[in-house]
Amino acid sequence: MLSRKNTIISLVMNILITLATIAVVISYYCGNDGEYHIPPDFRFCLFTTDSNILCAVSAAVLAFFELRYLKTGKSIPKAAMVLKLVGSTAVALTFVVVVLFLGPTTDFISMVFGGTSVYMHFAGPLLGIISFCFIERAHIIEKKLLIPAVIPAVIYGIVYVTMVVFIGENNGGWYDFYGFNIGGFWYLSSIVLTLVPLGLGALLRLIHNKCVRSSSAK
Repeated sequence: MLSRKNTIISLVMNILITLATIAVVISYYCGNDGEYHIPPDFRFCLFTTDSNILCAVSAAVLAFFELRYLKTGKSIPKAAMVLKLVGSTAVALTFVVVVLFLGPTTDFISMVFGGTSVYMHFAGPLLGIISFCFIERAHIIEKKLLIPAVIPAVIYGIVYVTMVVFIGENNGGWYDFYGFNIGGFWYLSSIVLTLVPLGLGALLRLIHNKCVRSSSAK
């Protein structure tokens, strides 16, 4: 059952996600090149930026319908919850890749807690995950709706492989900044980065649905 208390908490968290992400992206164009001195426009080539923006969009959409629910009592569309699953899965992938791969293979403290990374790699993903899993209880998410949650990672993977492997840095593509093509094993990385978001989405959905059912049983 959807409660006003949970809806208000979720609304606050979703507004925070939206505003914080906007602030971080704007900061890139105000002289903030971060720990790794990345040019502003190149930030959008990073899944970190893309996933956080996607999560912010999903949070803004859900916040709109939550505000409408609080004012009028009109139900929150399931599509808004599915979009939040998509955004939360995307930032969960960012979090997992940073904590388990990029952090240990580079400078963990800078990667996770340096500058805006503390939000984009840590706080932002956690806000998205926690709000979706434990606070937002408008709808049960069916298993078939996991498919949209994987699409952003698959699209990004196709673009990344195309730019890094098939075009290459010397021909105007990207250098392998994530290290997914180390040893030429880009195809293995592609499989892993398809299965991991599927698993993450399934886990988030499982926790979310359990919380929805537990609140409905009260």
